[in-house]
Amino acid sequence: MQIVLVHGWGFAPTMWKPVLELLGRSTLTPDLGFFGPAETALPSDQPLLAVGHSLGLLWLLTSACLPEGSILLGINGFTRFSRADGFPAGVMPRVLERMMSGLGRDAALVLHQFQQNCGLPAETRLSCGVPESPRLMDGLRLLRDGDARTQSSRVHSVLASRDDTIVGPAMTDASFPSERIQWVETGGHLLPLTHPDRCAAFILEACEELSADGR
Repeated sequence: MQIVLVHGWGFAPTMWKPVLELLGRSTLTPDLGFFGPAETALPSDQPLLAVGHSLGLLWLLTSACLPEGSILLGINGFTRFSRADGFPAGVMPRVLERMMSGLGRDAALVLHQFQQNCGLPAETRLSCGVPESPRLMDGLRLLRDGDARTQSSRVHSVLASRDDTIVGPAMTDASFPSERIQWVETGGHLLPLTHPDRCAAFILEACEELSADGR
């Protein structure tokens, strides 16, 4: 089963580098195009083990065409991000709308503030390239309007952090059945960077489980 890793909003495939070094398997890393050309084509000739970080999971659930038999995993993921009727755990839409307004003035500043809010130390803050404001805007619209709550059963399991300041425990609990959530106590919103070993183990455990089931 081909492994696919999809990054979240405001990042690029390079965020997966620490995890890739530990997986030791053939892995694809699509690019949502926040810092250059988008490259989102996925293989169609075999089932995928598709892993989405944050927005990456919502994108997989709402925008990707996955071959039959594919399995979804989430890291710091959710099925809805903004607050709505029946989803009080979401972020207020005006927060996203402020970010949208800021992109037109200074996209680099918005990204810097977002990484800071994610808890990424300044000395490890990522520079992914020149921001592509139109696609960053599209990503914020998906965060504001996207809703995959009816598809939560498609997600095999989720790795989440109890101190995630972007996707808090209440949002995680509102998105997925408790038996599908694996918690780490600390690590924040960027587990692929702060806990690559745990992320790699999470993915490989799913591979082994699926292989044992004959998938």
